[in-house]
Order: sequence, then C-alpha cells, then structure tokens
Amino acid sequence: MATATKKVGAAKSPPSTVRIGPDVAPLEFLIYQDNGADYHWEIIDDAGRRLAHSGRFPSRDDAEHAARHVYEGAQSARFDVAAV
Repeated sequence: MATATKKVGAAKSPPSTVRIGPDVAPLEFLIYQDNGADYHWEIIDDAGRRLAHSGRFPSRDDAEHAARHVYEGAQSARFDVAAV
C-alpha cells in the first residue's frame, strides 16, 4: 500500500549576507594524526559535531599553522551566501 507524500513549498532564498551574532556557540580546533601518518585539523562545536575538516598535512606544525590561519582569518571573514 502506498502512502501519500506531503507537498512542501519551496524554500525562500537566504539573504546575500548573514551576520553572526555574539550568541554563537563555542568552537574548538582539534589537530590529530590519521592512520596514514598525515595530520588534519577539525572544527568541533560544543555538541561534538564536526563542522569542518582539513586536507592532509605532512606534519603537526603544518596542520597547526593552517588551523591558526583559518582561526585568525575567520575573525575578519565576510559571510556571503551565494545562490547556486
């Protein structure tokens, strides 16, 4: 027996620029080594969800440098939502 599907309206387009307020949850950068001896960084939210994951780095120092670059650059980053 087939069940009826519920029709949902199209989502509204988001604004082109989104401002993030001061009530944003804290984030943490985690640097780790994988089984192939490469290093990565991840951004983890306060609920333990992985929000971002880096590519591979040959050393912990390289991974940390990249994570710091993202961290410091994010403070001045513009947040534009582009329609695709």
